[in-house]
Amino acid sequence: MSEKWIEIARIGTFIDSAGREQTFTQADLDAIAKAYDPVKRDAPLVFGHPQSDAAPAFGWAKTLKSQNGKLLAQFAHVPDQVKNLVAQKHYRHVSMSLMPDRVTLRHVALLGAAQPAIDGLAAVEFHDGGDDAITVDFAVPTNGGNSMTLEEAQRKIGQLESELTQIKAENAKLKKRGDDAEKGKADAEKGKADAEKKAADTAADFAAFRSQVESEKREARISALVAAGKITPAEKAGILEFAARLGAQQEPFDFAASDGKVEKISLEERYMRELEARPVDGRFTDFSAPPAHADLKEPGWNADDITKKL
Repeated sequence: MSEKWIEIARIGTFIDSAGREQTFTQADLDAIAKAYDPVKRDAPLVFGHPQSDAAPAFGWAKTLKSQNGKLLAQFAHVPDQVKNLVAQKHYRHVSMSLMPDRVTLRHVALLGAAQPAIDGLAAVEFHDGGDDAITVDFAVPTNGGNSMTLEEAQRKIGQLESELTQIKAENAKLKKRGDDAEKGKADAEKGKADAEKKAADTAADFAAFRSQVESEKREARISALVAAGKITPAEKAGILEFAARLGAQQEPFDFAASDGKVEKISLEERYMRELEARPVDGRFTDFSAPPAHADLKEPGWNADDITKKL
């Protein structure tokens, strides 16, 4: 059975998220489909339009085609949780994002309550009634279970979002029962309180999990800067604390890249990019490992001997 084709654009004139008028012709859609090469640059499937490319992907565009005035895409590696959210109509629309050249596909976003700039597209649907509609490839953990892989983090986030959505739906049903008999009203109020508490607990778990993922990613990124000799080990703790404080700020920042393109990123992402752009200072390289010619089995060898030799 062939994989599901999803409509992501059509010909016509529309208003983009920046309030600009955008017109797409059949030739435009043909050019986008022809230019797409996942080997060179694959476009992720995301929730909403994230402000940073560091946001997790929940699938990847496998191929594009232009047909009958519409641009269609096939997706691979879409988790079951995401497919279930779409099947339950929590995410009914899609929206595409292009690079400034209007040809390169940047990402495809699943939209919930928000309406896409390009209307008139068929509702998104991943399930095709068969076992092979979408091939999902989950990576097997290789780190002994000490921390989560990216695939596991994506699945966990999807599970938490699905549970929170179901709780909100139950809460809405309970509110509609407010005009029932007195006993039914009391039961509804109790159920509403229980559902709201469960929703709050789930939201807190989700926020804590996301904070853990971001903290681990921040730690790994700064450790790489230390290893590269761009910051000193003594600076690491202070930089971690400052980066975390910036990460708590929600306001985006306009960042001008070296090629002149402007994108919106977080203050933390701007700070990290400035650190990564630092030149390497040979004085700060990592001396924790002995040189390749050192005989580690030589009796009496220790760090003090190495210090004296230096």
